[in-house]
Amino acid sequence: MNLLVHGGIVVSDKVIFDGAVAVEGNRIVAVGDSSELRKRFQGFERVNAKGCAVIPGLVNTHTHAAMTVFRGYAEDLPLFDWLNKRIWPAESALTPRDIEIGAQLAAYESLLFGVTTLNSMYFYSDEGSELHAFEKAGIRATVGHGFFEKTVEAGLKITEEMARKWHGRDDGRLRVSVCPHAPYSTGPSSYKMAYELQKKLNSLYGEKGKIILHTHVAESREEASVVKEAFKVDVSGGVVVYLSRLGVLSRDLVMAHTIHLTEEDVRVMKMFDVKPSLNPVSNLKLGMGVADFIKLIGSGLTVSLGTDGPASNNTLDMFETMKIVPLLAKGLHGDPTLLPSREAFKLATEYGARALGYDDLGAIRPGYLADIVLLDLNVPHARPLHDIFAHLIYSARASDVKTVIVNGKIVVEDRKVVGVNMESFLEEVERVKDSLVSRIKGA
Repeated sequence: MNLLVHGGIVVSDKVIFDGAVAVEGNRIVAVGDSSELRKRFQGFERVNAKGCAVIPGLVNTHTHAAMTVFRGYAEDLPLFDWLNKRIWPAESALTPRDIEIGAQLAAYESLLFGVTTLNSMYFYSDEGSELHAFEKAGIRATVGHGFFEKTVEAGLKITEEMARKWHGRDDGRLRVSVCPHAPYSTGPSSYKMAYELQKKLNSLYGEKGKIILHTHVAESREEASVVKEAFKVDVSGGVVVYLSRLGVLSRDLVMAHTIHLTEEDVRVMKMFDVKPSLNPVSNLKLGMGVADFIKLIGSGLTVSLGTDGPASNNTLDMFETMKIVPLLAKGLHGDPTLLPSREAFKLATEYGARALGYDDLGAIRPGYLADIVLLDLNVPHARPLHDIFAHLIYSARASDVKTVIVNGKIVVEDRKVVGVNMESFLEEVERVKDSLVSRIKGA
């Protein structure tokens, strides 16, 4: 399918009023003035973007997509109570079907919110998984099977099988990652095995796209002491320093949360070009604290944003996340000049793509993958329009998304997911939830 998106405000390396984007196959081939591109690409299918901002799709670099099935299930609890008393016991009742439906719901929610790429960690089965769901939904995704100390051998085997079957599928739209859960739940030898598997898989399948390592780090204040007690290891200097001593840090590692870091942790992260994914909404909701966005960005790290799972956020709304990050930075530091809108926007687009190993995603440029969002500007909260980046960060709402293109294909049109009977699907979601709750109560 070849498309010409025309007549909108194109947010590229420069802002083009009455701009256009030409898409051939799954790539952007031209960006420019509408009048010029309409002449050059006369045979392309037209997508009228009049009254819209044309932006790159948003990139959510940390979530647990299938946990939509637990949205609102475990509320107002500290992290370890939330995990140990509610979430982990409930997850033991999950079926592959539950996971697939939950992930499908997350994909539709994300697409309708202008999110075109997810980086998700959960549980895989050939019978049903996030990958099965994302293949159907048409969203771009990197997916890993989360494993713990007690499940590491099975987890590594499953990950290897996932990579063989799924990595690079649908013109590279789907990728696989290696996902040790966290230093407090996964021991030192397990991290080393995960790192070795990542290297092996990249040697086998890396030409289809980078295979990243994805893990949680420094989410809670107690994490270092919990790690020390659980595995009898040296955590002096911080949790990241501990991981560096294991030899598992690299530029292809996404660390979710990174709130409670030492100065040495940050120095080591910079040394290895580790990619922190900040999840402020979930962190605030669980009372975990606030990452020092400004220190991490100022250190030269590629910082990106995530929502975390829908059970702890409770949405997959990256517009909300984009807004709260500069607000927290400005408010906590008492400096309104920090994190200007244009830079904040990159955290949720181009920098997110880089974190996931892409060098051709997250911006509207010729040669880049065609993940594009049309955002309605004919709404009261978008007028008057002085600064498009200020609007995108502080005024825009996820509900403003009108059209979404992923990998060159229109997947949302006129605020509806193409080819999906949403009413029927949401009824299925409720049936899955009722069955799951019944099994949890009976356990």
